[in-house]
Amino acid sequence: MIEGKCYKCGRIYYGWALLEPCNQSCPQCGIGLLITEDGKKTIHGYSPFEAEEYKIKLPPGAVPDSEQTKGKTVTE
Repeated sequence: MIEGKCYKCGRIYYGWALLEPCNQSCPQCGIGLLITEDGKKTIHGYSPFEAEEYKIKLPPGAVPDSEQTKGKTVTE
């Protein structure tokens, strides 16, 4: 049987549905589950809240949006 355990809150989930990425995060805290089959670690579950942060390198001379709008007010 497939078992998923949240290492943050300790909740345990069972079932084949844990093999689908949409079921691999804890509904309580959002952390990716530690998924095992027959006591052997299979995978670390997917969680959108644990995604890596990406930073885009701007070309030389480009001004970031935060600098362009500094001190300006937005009108509709």
